[in-house]
Amino acid sequence: MPVLSRTRIFPDIPASTATHTPLSIIDCKSAPHPPAAAVWFYHDGPACTVDQLTTSLRKTLNAYPQLSGQLHWATYNPHGDHTERFQRVTLSYGTPDDPGVELIVATTSQELSPLTVEPPEGFWASILPIEEFLNSTPLLALNNGEDSETGLPCVAVQITILPDQGIAIAVKICHALADAQSLLQFTHDWASTNRAMFTGTPLPALSPVFDPAALDRAAAGNIDAPHPDPAILELARDLPLHRYDTWASAVGSTIMFPAAAAPQNTAPVGPPPPWANWDPNAPVSYYLLNFSAPEIKAMWTEASATSRVSHLDAMLAHLWRLIIRARALEGEHHLDLACGFRARLDPPLPPSFLGSPSTSAAATTTLADADASTQALGHLAAAIRTSLSAFTSKTIPALLHEMAFDASPLRVSNVFLGAHNTACASWLRLGIQDVDFGAGRPAYVEPILPYNVDGVFRVAEATGNHNHAARWYDGSVTVSLFLRDDVMQKLLRDPDLRKYRK
Repeated sequence: MPVLSRTRIFPDIPASTATHTPLSIIDCKSAPHPPAAAVWFYHDGPACTVDQLTTSLRKTLNAYPQLSGQLHWATYNPHGDHTERFQRVTLSYGTPDDPGVELIVATTSQELSPLTVEPPEGFWASILPIEEFLNSTPLLALNNGEDSETGLPCVAVQITILPDQGIAIAVKICHALADAQSLLQFTHDWASTNRAMFTGTPLPALSPVFDPAALDRAAAGNIDAPHPDPAILELARDLPLHRYDTWASAVGSTIMFPAAAAPQNTAPVGPPPPWANWDPNAPVSYYLLNFSAPEIKAMWTEASATSRVSHLDAMLAHLWRLIIRARALEGEHHLDLACGFRARLDPPLPPSFLGSPSTSAAATTTLADADASTQALGHLAAAIRTSLSAFTSKTIPALLHEMAFDASPLRVSNVFLGAHNTACASWLRLGIQDVDFGAGRPAYVEPILPYNVDGVFRVAEATGNHNHAARWYDGSVTVSLFLRDDVMQKLLRDPDLRKYRK
């Protein structure tokens, strides 16, 4: 794809003073994760010219000055407070050395029209050249948890001009600064600013909340003490989540962290990741599944006959069951579910709170339970509901206390992939289909997940399903599914895939 230009964008109003903000412990844990990213495709219009979008991006960054700053590892101080422990992350902005937001302008021969013709039940998304619309260079700051070169941005934006009067707008943000909700918050604010500038109406009052310390203040006990509180740790360790010790994985692993990464006097804090269960070189397929509102209702009706579960619990259970059946492996199977903290804390964090305040809750079952002809859906949905319900305003502060005392935020992984593990996230109710820069709603949207990774899926409203209905399940939903080629083929042939179609 020809790149026409690369520039660094800064706020329209420069910061008057330098700011150095330690990130929360939960944001530090997100540093090596893939960035939060999505691509929106539009039919071109005068509101979406490159010059117009660039100007509105600068205006939007006035409310998000931290996004043009520099992420870096904090100086380690063994006698300092919790923000100075090993591998904590700090964001500096408002300095002459700010890297800015990377803005890429490109062209492509890919037309918009094929992306907007979507079969009603799904299609092979592997054929879509989505990665072209979100350039892999430059790397973002602290990419993959490494000590990246100073000057790498926290945010990259790509505007791609399509040959059939279409335009693609892609945004990716370091996960330490933004989960899906924060990504959508920023993109909606940019879009509303662009609309206002184009129409000559007053600019919207943007009110993002960037206060990482608020999340640390929600932790139980004294996280600046020399040692954790045993009673609080006991409460945290009762939570259903995986604690894979990546420092314990250097010996006997098919993929390993350097042995030197683990101090010799550090005892294991959990089992090593089960690398033997994951073949990272196996070919992976990407498929988009669409489920209609009647299908989702039928899933919930069956699942809720035996347990009090939500519509989302039921749909996730249906997908998890299909994956387990397609893998056909004995032993335990695990589903790691993205679990947000904003609304679960007391007092809750506002929806506009920026960062990655979440973890992954773990649900566990077996092939026998998933393959049962009766009550399997209800059983799996109940396991999902039980796992998510354990994360409350009492237990999350205990978990934050535990994390604050980790030898490194990157040491314990709450998620793993492979033949017995699946990871999922919901982008529902975030308004992903409602991002309007002035050219109307998008013709197609692609939330970005790590490609070529077995055992990941994400659910979001389908194209054309906008958020005017009070309930997301009153419209259709799209599932982005990544599985090993052979497993995907088996899943798509499973007669239970469309069991709830009427």
